[in-house]
Amino acid sequence: MTIHPDHLLSFVALVQTGSVSGAAQSRFLTQPAMSNQLKRLQESVGMPLYRRKGRGVQLTGVGEDFYIHALKVQQSMQALNSFADELHGLQAGRIYLSASQTIAGSLLPAALVSFHQRYPQIEVFVDSLNSQQVFERMEHHDLGLVESPLPSSVPECCTVVHLGEDKLVAVMPKHHPLAVSSSITLAQLDAYPLIWREQGSGTRDILEREWLKATGKPPRIQLCMGGVSAVLESVRQGLGIGMVSQFCLPTGESMLTTRPLHPQLLRPMSLLQPSHTSPLAKKLVDFLVPYLKSRLYSNLP
Repeated sequence: MTIHPDHLLSFVALVQTGSVSGAAQSRFLTQPAMSNQLKRLQESVGMPLYRRKGRGVQLTGVGEDFYIHALKVQQSMQALNSFADELHGLQAGRIYLSASQTIAGSLLPAALVSFHQRYPQIEVFVDSLNSQQVFERMEHHDLGLVESPLPSSVPECCTVVHLGEDKLVAVMPKHHPLAVSSSITLAQLDAYPLIWREQGSGTRDILEREWLKATGKPPRIQLCMGGVSAVLESVRQGLGIGMVSQFCLPTGESMLTTRPLHPQLLRPMSLLQPSHTSPLAKKLVDFLVPYLKSRLYSNLP
């Protein structure tokens, strides 16, 4: 049994107007066309849905039950049409965003609150990953946010928007001997256990490179933790010093403190916009770019 949606809508109009002529008028059809649709609907159902009564109609028992379902279909189609209209006006839909963990955990939440207040019908789904994983998701996701140097292949498939520079800091317990210093060198850190991020992390990539320049030797990686939260918790537990973005220490943190590095370790923060980015996602781009730029430049010395 196949039921045509137009026939369902004509049946709803018949019930709501009480007559074939009234239903035809409300649906902008001729009366013969309306009668034909109702006939074909009843043939599809295999049972009479109504009988004529005077100048109007009376539903059968099956017709009364059928009307309840037909009304739900009408309401769903109205909602779908409204949703399509909103999409056309870029007011509703879904955006899939990949972001490195620093950005996803520290910068995006407040930004997305403001975005949602402006566009409450647009849903944003965020995957929190390391920088290398973000690059790998660009074939399928609408946008990406990373804070690390870009591989040479990315510009071939994406428009890259440079947002600013993110600053790395050392995070340690407040009672740590280095906490009394106004700034710390990588050579000083070499005397203490360090907690490193996993392979593919933008933080680890730049730190390994700069460590070799500063000390003339590769770093000793004694403990490696996956993700910013794991690094911070390891530092709380006294396992070593961590290296994180300037934005990563939670507000109200009572056990940990950060110290800047000398010389500073800066890394680029970029937005990746693949060629398949939808017009809806571009609306998020227009919001995020000035928001994130203002946050980054306000934290530079």
